Amino acid sequence: MYCVGVGGATVRPGAKCIVDYVHEALARTPDIMYLHVGENDCRSSYHHPSVTVSDIRSLVDRLSPPVRLTYVSQLLSFPAAAEQKNAIVEVNQSLEAHYRNAETVKVWRHRGGFWNVSGKPGKSLFDVHGVHLSDEGYTVYWHSVRVAVTKGIHKLRSSN
Repeated sequence: MYCVGVGGATVRPGAKCIVDYVHEALARTPDIMYLHVGENDCRSSYHHPSVTVSDIRSLVDRLSPPVRLTYVSQLLSFPAAAEQKNAIVEVNQSLEAHYRNAETVKVWRHRGGFWNVSGKPGKSLFDVHGVHLSDEGYTVYWHSVRVAVTKGIHKLRSSN
C-alpha cells in the first residue's frame, strides 16, 4: 500500500491541489486507488457543493483508465466545520448517485460513528479543535480504509 497525503489539500486548483500529486501515485501503477478528498473544498465559502462534486468526478475520470478500481471516500463532517455539514451531505449524495452503477468506481461509506459521535459515549473521533481526527479517530478511519481495500482486492481477484 502506498499513501499520498497532503495536509490542507483541495481538489480545486491552487497551492495544495491534490491533482498535482496524482502522477506520484499513478507511477506505481496501482490496481486499487482509495481517494479521500473534498472537505477542504467544502470549507471554502466560495465553492458550491456542485463544484466540489465536479472536481472530484474530474479527478476520478483521470484515474479510472489506468486504475482498475477506485474507491471514493465519503466526506466527513468535522465538528469545527459544522456549518458545512449540509454541503458535505450534498457532495456525498451526489457522488453516490453518480457512481451507483459504476463497475470501476465505488463510493465508500465509513462505519464507526463518524456521523453519530454522540452515539458513542466516551469516544472522541475528532481532536479537541474538531479540525482533524484524534488518534482513536485515525484508528477507526484506517480500519475502514483497510476494509475497503480488502474488498477491492477480493473483487479484482474474483474477476480474473
